Amino acid sequence: MGGLHGGAVALIFDITTSTAIIALSQPGFWDAGHVSRNLNCTYLRPVVEGQKILVESEVVTLGKRMAMTRAVIKTEDGKVCCTCEHGKVAVGGPGM
Repeated sequence: MGGLHGGAVALIFDITTSTAIIALSQPGFWDAGHVSRNLNCTYLRPVVEGQKILVESEVVTLGKRMAMTRAVIKTEDGKVCCTCEHGKVAVGGPGM
């Protein structure tokens, strides 16, 4: 029985939490790129091959230079498989 690799889980979290930040960006505010400061994944149960999942991501804080996001991977019936906290730092842009 194949499962979703932990590195693939981290990639999913990196993409979805970064996309949540991009959705809130505005000209001159988080629009010139950002890098990860930390990415903490907690694996609670396996995601098995062929299983449908739901990924929920949210921005917890979004300051001038730093952001904190959270995400969760759930099964169709709502069981939590993995969680994530992802810190980001804005780079580039005027004055940086």
